Amino acid sequence: MMSPEPLGTPSDESASPPWEASDVELLHAIASGSEPAFEELRGRYRRAVERVCRAVASSEREDCEQEVFARIWSKAALFDPARGSAAAWLLTLARRTALNQLAARRPPMPLDHEQTAGRVEPTDVDAFWLETALQRLSEQERTVIELAYYGDLSESAIARRLRAPLGSVKSWKRRGLNRLATLLEEESP
Repeated sequence: MMSPEPLGTPSDESASPPWEASDVELLHAIASGSEPAFEELRGRYRRAVERVCRAVASSEREDCEQEVFARIWSKAALFDPARGSAAAWLLTLARRTALNQLAARRPPMPLDHEQTAGRVEPTDVDAFWLETALQRLSEQERTVIELAYYGDLSESAIARRLRAPLGSVKSWKRRGLNRLATLLEEESP
């Protein structure tokens, strides 16, 4: 992992790092808390993030941009070069953030209180069955699935975190997802 020190602290706004760091190196430095690396990456991708936010979240573009860069700062450690390029990761993060903001702005659907009184929402039922099915998986299968889908970790990152071989993690995930699908099919009406 790259140490944030090589980038140094620019003495003025126009100063650039003493060497040309790659996007991957910048993300590693950001994961270590390097503000100069963050500013360099922000400078490189500001316009691309602006375009994504303008295209998806239009009127909330500035809020979207701020949120994207806040997420880059907090999630830089999740970047895995084995899964794709830094640019693809950044722009995917920008798009997801913009879509989440767009979804959050949609007004809620009006509900007829009398119709819904005492009724359990389908999402609550689905969440119940999913949680019940997850509990029926082996500990390894459940852990890998939760880290992959709730923790947004790659299989490589999960293997590192669990200190398990990558092949085992892939097998646990595949078996767990197959068993989870079977269990959920059993519960569906």
